[in-house]
Amino acid sequence: MKRIIMALVLVVALAASAWANTLVDVYVNGQKQEFSPAARVREGKAYAPLRTAAEAVGAEVKWIESQQVAIICEGDTCAIIRKQQGIIVNGRLLIPVRLMAEALDAKVSWDAERKAVMIVTHTVQQQ
Repeated sequence: MKRIIMALVLVVALAASAWANTLVDVYVNGQKQEFSPAARVREGKAYAPLRTAAEAVGAEVKWIESQQVAIICEGDTCAIIRKQQGIIVNGRLLIPVRLMAEALDAKVSWDAERKAVMIVTHTVQQQ
C-alpha cells in the first residue's frame, strides 16, 4: 500500500511540475518589455499577454469576440491567433510569442542564460 501511495504522490508531483509556469523576460529589438501578467513558459512554449505583446512588436490588434480570434497586423502582414492557442492567466489571454512574432516576419530566439525570449522585428532586420 505504501508503494502505491508513493507512486501516486510521485505522479502528481511530476504532473504539477510539467504544468508549472516559468516566468521569463521578453526583449523586442533589445528592449526589455514589461507585461502584466508576466510572460511565461508553459510546456515549452513562451506566452505573453495578447495586446501588449502585439503592440510591443509594432502591431495592431482586433479581437473578434464571436469567433474568439485575434487578428494581429503590422503593415500588410497579419497573424490570426485563436483563443484556444493561448492560455488564460488572471483573466487575461496570453498567446504564444513565437507564433505571433514569426507570423509577422520577426526573428525569435531563446537566450537560455537570461531566460529570455529575444524578438527582432523585420523593420530592424532591414536596417
